[in-house]
Amino acid sequence: THSFRLSRLSSWRVHAGLVSHSTVRPHQGAVVQRIITHPLYSAQNHDYDVALLQLRTPLHFSDTVGAVCLPAEERDFPRGSECWVSGWGHTDPGHTRSSDVLQDSVVPLLSTQLCNSSCVYSGALTPRMLCAGYLDGRADACQDSLP
Repeated sequence: THSFRLSRLSSWRVHAGLVSHSTVRPHQGAVVQRIITHPLYSAQNHDYDVALLQLRTPLHFSDTVGAVCLPAEERDFPRGSECWVSGWGHTDPGHTRSSDVLQDSVVPLLSTQLCNSSCVYSGALTPRMLCAGYLDGRADACQDSLP
């Protein structure tokens, strides 16, 4: 699947600054010229799951489009630290409805030891991964906080 998606490069577009799926129009957005995957990426366990997208034309920064700040390699993120997650995933417990509007939520970082326990991810997290959210399923990157 990984190589198939990369081979269809002509269909990739970057839409920056939008928060709603309904505002995306076909054939708009910045054309992706090249995808540079991490050389150690593993499709089996998603380790080193990061890539760079080289665009054919540059993005124009504005109030809603800007650069992200990346942490230094040695930066430590202690458990309990709050972080923002966002996504267009499911917004109801039955996972039948996806949101049209980008959702965001503040979630705490969980310890890798807890997330790798047998009752959570059973050792699937590598040292390059972070685990965040609530074990009771209140909110994560796909599901915004429920009132």
